[in-house]
Amino acid sequence: PAELVSEYGDVPTLPQSPRLVAEIVSPTDIAEEIFLKAQEYLNSGSVEVWIVFPESRWIMIMTATQKLTFNPGSTINTQLVLAGFSLAVDELLS
Repeated sequence: PAELVSEYGDVPTLPQSPRLVAEIVSPTDIAEEIFLKAQEYLNSGSVEVWIVFPESRWIMIMTATQKLTFNPGSTINTQLVLAGFSLAVDELLS
């Protein structure tokens, strides 16, 4: 946050979305709204959107060109952000 304030000043809204967004889905969320929100993030400059479904225990990573699904037992690798970062789905959702 301090870096953002020094770069953009103390503004109520940043001029673009963060490069990586994680959206945690609750049982009451409507799937279509979640996917539309993810697309809005991508359209406004985010590079990756992680949609986490803790109840179903899977994660979808969306980029401008891909939609990848990761199930329990698999390992997530960021596609374009945080080069070299990986995390087991089971570890993330434990």
